[in-house]
Amino acid sequence: MKAWRILPACLGLCLVASCSLRQPAVSTVDYAFALPAAARGPAGMKSIAVAPFTAGPKAAGQMLLYRVGETRYEHDFYNRLLAPPPQLLTGALRRHLSQARAGQVREPGTPLGSDLLVQPRLVELYADYRDEPRPSATVTMVLVLIERGTDGSSEIFERTYRRSVPMKAVSPAAAVDAWSEGLGQIFREFTADLRRATG
Repeated sequence: MKAWRILPACLGLCLVASCSLRQPAVSTVDYAFALPAAARGPAGMKSIAVAPFTAGPKAAGQMLLYRVGETRYEHDFYNRLLAPPPQLLTGALRRHLSQARAGQVREPGTPLGSDLLVQPRLVELYADYRDEPRPSATVTMVLVLIERGTDGSSEIFERTYRRSVPMKAVSPAAAVDAWSEGLGQIFREFTADLRRATG
């Protein structure tokens, strides 16, 4: 058989093989936190800067994280947040403090500086399925409040805030809803602590 007749046949077989090996595209679902608007309080007189969130290994990833045992965690490759949690929460905390009128919220490093600096760290963010009939969503963060002055900076407080919110169902959407509720509770508590410490 002539070589020029063999070549088209080989190409056809290759195309058939590649089509049969092609896998369907993996679809993912993205979620965002839905925090309630902060209640407006008395206008704070001090300026506040919120540093970008840092995160520990149980809270840094964009994929949803599930705790399925005392020492076992699983990532959900098909359900994730719109962005890494630290990126989402930095803006969320700034908006909350601004809406609550806790002070004049400024970006860190602005030429005007700030009277107060918040240093936030997200420690845990996972859905707890160890007791599957009663799932819960856990969020833990450490918030450090620093006062800046002409003589330097001094720490006002460092506190750990933790919430474990019951989930309405075993689902990614239920986990994100419960996280949103827990985050709102933590932000409200921190705002109250900030007012008491600096008022």
